[in-house]
Amino acid sequence: MKEFLAFVKKEFFHIIRDWRTMLILIGMPIVQIILFGFAITTEVKNIRFTVIDNSKDEISNKLVEQLSANSYFNFLGYISNEEDIDILFKRGKADLVMVFEEGFGENFGKSVPANVQLVTDGSDQTPL
Repeated sequence: MKEFLAFVKKEFFHIIRDWRTMLILIGMPIVQIILFGFAITTEVKNIRFTVIDNSKDEISNKLVEQLSANSYFNFLGYISNEEDIDILFKRGKADLVMVFEEGFGENFGKSVPANVQLVTDGSDQTPL
């Protein structure tokens, strides 16, 4: 144990004496924190979404309008059938598809569930 402590003491004095090593030990982590603080973000934004509206009522239209007005989402338009979902995801054109069930507006606000299916593209873990 004495040899190890002597080794640690010797290396500590060598590090303190050399200004370049001190710069690397102290300066590099500070530079990395500053760079990574600006470069890495976990904010989800610019989500491209499309809608399959089987309900075609006022409530589903208002919900789509509110989402498209949000700066986090980009509304691409309506699609007609569920077979197009896979095509959109494979071509990288959409990140999310909202599917409104038939009678969504009638069931909304009642004791009957008003279902909305959200289909997401899970191939990209870090969207935009």
